[in-house]
Amino acid sequence: MATLGVPIRLLLEAEKHKVTVEMKSGEIFRGLLSTAESSMNLQLSDCICTASNGKVRKMDAVYLKGSGIRLIVVPEMLRNAPCLGKQSAKRKRE
Repeated sequence: MATLGVPIRLLLEAEKHKVTVEMKSGEIFRGLLSTAESSMNLQLSDCICTASNGKVRKMDAVYLKGSGIRLIVVPEMLRNAPCLGKQSAKRKRE
């Protein structure tokens, strides 16, 4: 099995936290990250979707395909996630 990169490991750490996801279509989803896959497919629960025209709607759950995602904003508290600490330690040794 291939080793997961830092962005995917950080995304997996963000499970059970509130995230904001911007899609290539312009829609913005904010909700609780229920599941994240290595392909960046995401499942959000208790989600609010803002369409590109500004219309807002509430959804109980939504599944977002990774290939349609432009940007994911994770909580600030994940700045100290273990997957980032190992990367920082490698850089200090160089």
